[in-house]
Amino acid sequence: MRESKRLYRIKVVFVDWHKTLCSRVFFQFIKRRNKKLFDKLEHRLFEEMPLEKFIDWMKGALTKEDILKEICQDDLNIQEISRLLQASCEKMKFDRPDYKKWIKRLREKGKKVVIATDNVDVFEDYTVPALKLHKYFDAILCSSTLKCLKHDAKNKKLLFFDYFLRNNNIKYEEAILLDDDEELIRFCKKFGMQGRVVSSPENMLQNLMMIEACCDRCEF
Repeated sequence: MRESKRLYRIKVVFVDWHKTLCSRVFFQFIKRRNKKLFDKLEHRLFEEMPLEKFIDWMKGALTKEDILKEICQDDLNIQEISRLLQASCEKMKFDRPDYKKWIKRLREKGKKVVIATDNVDVFEDYTVPALKLHKYFDAILCSSTLKCLKHDAKNKKLLFFDYFLRNNNIKYEEAILLDDDEELIRFCKKFGMQGRVVSSPENMLQNLMMIEACCDRCEF
């Protein structure tokens, strides 16, 4: 009952992208037709390249052009890999198509639904327009544009979320984050934001349905 009351007061639902709405990875669409190239790109991007560089990419300090030079080295054609990267980003899709139905129902009941993702420039450059995500969400918050990650905090504020909340007159306790990162959910709760860990596509759908059901006024 107490949780239903908290969820009823929600004004914005922040939803993570990777492993929450979409589980696809870069270059996934070439895995079957050219597994050798897929494995090479995956290895260079996620194993050879220092984590610090990927974080810099997510925070907008590096661009896709910088990263392409890093992973192509001397044996891969930058223009070709750039084309494959764009295509892979444009071929992303929701883990379940029925997410759209419940996101729409939440918005129809006056709740804002916002993508909140620690992500790189290709997400906003390619994925967002290809999937027409602005049509389905009230806003898209991406770390490469905001220049900070969801874990970043200063002066008792979550830097990633704070401007959106203030600009929309929403208190931290009136927001909820759906994310696969359990540590992040615990961290956000320290600032008063509600949160639920997403463990699977089915669990993601259940969370959307539960929040939508709590939108209707009831006696507490």
